[in-house]
This record gives sequence, structure tokens and C-alpha cells, in this order.
Amino acid sequence: MSQLQLSGKFVADIRQVLSQHDPAAQDPGVASQYLSAIIGFLLGQEGMPEPQKREVLEELMAFAAQVSDDVSRQQSEQQMASASGVWKPGMS
Repeated sequence: MSQLQLSGKFVADIRQVLSQHDPAAQDPGVASQYLSAIIGFLLGQEGMPEPQKREVLEELMAFAAQVSDDVSRQQSEQQMASASGVWKPGMS
């Protein structure tokens, strides 16, 4: 796969376009369904053999799972970093 340039702004811009098309796409689940349908639509238009399309879909699903895991891990690490601090006893 190629090197992607993914950012929060890029994703927000795409979500905005989806929401302009269908306000229900403000929901992350609906937005994800649209993105999945777009992938299927693009692959469906390609003139490649069906087994190759299935292979591409499987690779993309595995890639999406990896990205989801990475983003979740990064968010968890950021929350942990912001929640840590030094405890000092109160003065009585």
C-alpha cells in the first residue's frame, strides 16, 4: 500500500462533506457506512477479477482495523499522559 497522509483535519473535512450529503452521517457509524460503501462502489467499478477484488477488500479491512487500533492506543496514551501528575498532601 502507498504512504498515506492522514490527519485529523483531513478526516474532519471528509466527515463534513458526508454530513452535507446526509445529516445522519454526523453519527460516526453512519459516516463509516458511507466510507465502506464508497470503497465497495470504487472496487465494483474496477474491471478486475472478483477474487482479486475480495483480496483487496480483505487487505483494506485488515488495514482499517490496524489504523483503528493505532488511533485508540494513541488516544489512550494521551489520556494517561494528561491524567498523570504529582500528588501533594494538603496542608491542614
